[in-house]
Amino acid sequence: MSTTIFEANGLCKKYGSAHALQDIHMTIRQGEIYGFIGENGAGKTTLMRIIGGLVHPSSGQFSLFGQSGARQVNQARRRVGFLIEMPSLYSHLDAEENLGFYCRMYGIKQRSRIGEVLQAVSLSDTGRKRVSGYSLGMRQRLGLAIALLNRPEFLVLDEPINGLDPTGIMEVRQILEQLAQEQGVAILISSHILSELQLLASRFGFIHRGRFIQEISASELMASAKSKICIQTGSKDTVLQILREQLSLADIAVTESGEITLPSDSIDMEQLMSVLLEHRVRLEGVHLSAPNLEHYYMKLIGGGK
Repeated sequence: MSTTIFEANGLCKKYGSAHALQDIHMTIRQGEIYGFIGENGAGKTTLMRIIGGLVHPSSGQFSLFGQSGARQVNQARRRVGFLIEMPSLYSHLDAEENLGFYCRMYGIKQRSRIGEVLQAVSLSDTGRKRVSGYSLGMRQRLGLAIALLNRPEFLVLDEPINGLDPTGIMEVRQILEQLAQEQGVAILISSHILSELQLLASRFGFIHRGRFIQEISASELMASAKSKICIQTGSKDTVLQILREQLSLADIAVTESGEITLPSDSIDMEQLMSVLLEHRVRLEGVHLSAPNLEHYYMKLIGGGK
């Protein structure tokens, strides 16, 4: 059993009469990438701020690395790297100077660490360019570099791929996977790009209006729904007739957009294509759909209503 890095028991946060968090119970373990999912205002950032000591809970308890006392938790936070909302950067300084400031703040004396984290986030070639001239994606990269400075055993990342282009998103994913798999770093990460989160996380926690509503593993997500064959065609009635009468397939559905779907295990794809081509059916597209984190989430919260 892997070591518990963070644990919350009945954690609540109230602002006046409004609950930002209600009775949160969750555990994050060593080497785990935990995808934290919820709408804006659901409570994700509030929980991350509590972990970082920026907000104090109204009730309930939490522990970091097994420590729950106020002084011990403050000590444990030195083993955590944070990127919560927009990173705090000095716009009149360049990347190396910003990292130098955080090295002094964290008591890091190895100046070589600055070059290591800049290389890790692909900012080594920025030179003396001031942060004021950085794009949003570059600022996010620098914020991640700051979070990595102290060689954290636990990373808390709020929307770390915000503003990144596809290449940058892939690079960040590779960095986080390597940290988790090779160094056993635990990672709590939120993102509105659920397709990317599905590629990265090993476990998912869903929060809605301050309440923790469900938790599933990546394998449970994949088992939650069968993959389907999806057919786009301008000859919908003809295809439906072939599927039902000639191929004797029963579990067929048509989506609102007119796409025909059927379970992938009901027929061999090669056989299906052969029969459709034999009848000279004009196809606009055929693909396999796998269980989707975004669909799972929307279904879980009632279609977002």
